[in-house]
Amino acid sequence: MYRKNTFKEICSEVIIEPWEFGEPEPESTVDLSEFNVLYTMGLHDNLNILKKASKIKWIHSDSAGVEAMLNEDIQNSDVTITNVKGCTSVPIAEHTIAMLSSLARGVPTIIRNQINKNWMEIPVIYIEKSTVGIIGYVHIGFEIAKRCKALGMRVIGCRRNPDKKNKEYEPADLIMGMDQVDEVLSQSDFIVLALPFTKETSNFLNKERLNKMKKGSYLVNVGRGNTIVDGDLIECLSNGHIAGAALDVFEVEPLPKDHPFWQLENVIVSPHNAYNSSKHLDRVMELFLQNLKLFSDGKPLMNVVEKKLGY
Repeated sequence: MYRKNTFKEICSEVIIEPWEFGEPEPESTVDLSEFNVLYTMGLHDNLNILKKASKIKWIHSDSAGVEAMLNEDIQNSDVTITNVKGCTSVPIAEHTIAMLSSLARGVPTIIRNQINKNWMEIPVIYIEKSTVGIIGYVHIGFEIAKRCKALGMRVIGCRRNPDKKNKEYEPADLIMGMDQVDEVLSQSDFIVLALPFTKETSNFLNKERLNKMKKGSYLVNVGRGNTIVDGDLIECLSNGHIAGAALDVFEVEPLPKDHPFWQLENVIVSPHNAYNSSKHLDRVMELFLQNLKLFSDGKPLMNVVEKKLGY
């Protein structure tokens, strides 16, 4: 749908350098010294290319996460960074609901029993009237909350600014500050992590906080892999304090084949795929083209990242 000519209607020159996911960054085949816009994989790009593209003024990330590119030089520079915030909120929310339902209805056990042709009754829990705590209650968290309310759940949002509410419709029954996160953990039957990658969120869910979760509760992580201390979570999943977890993001990706998460029967592993949908490319390209037109016209861009905060 989005051919090179679509961009050339706005840009005087367009260069496309293919970069396969998981492969080393390719060497540029052209002179980049006059280019001022860069579209890249923000989650994986450390921006070494800027050594050859000194006139770049705006960098657009095709992921919401931009941690790889936020080195000290970039943070202190005048370069503007934008991301795809909002484009992935609905797919991630849909994925989260699928995981909550799967954990509640014992789907991991159902699948194993099917493979082994084992017919047996499976314990399940009631989603309606249960409490879900959404830690990182912003765009993604809001979309998750809307869907949880439709299932009859009590929703607690947890965010840095608890006084900020959606003016048109606020699905959360209660919004608490990050300084009250322990209270959220202790009240919730389900915890959803939708936190960004920052210094403050690194190792956020450690042994101390995991033990403050309600016994027998469930965890879903659709934020960043660095927010959980893997060893501490494995211990809580193994001793039954946490009944199960659905994990879409990991500190090391792809998840190593010898990682214990693969073997735990109460864990659902998905390959950082919550953001994905059949409309993903359309959404991100539409946003980028809108921003490209704004940039060309000298107007403020959408989805500008606060570089010091990291999102």
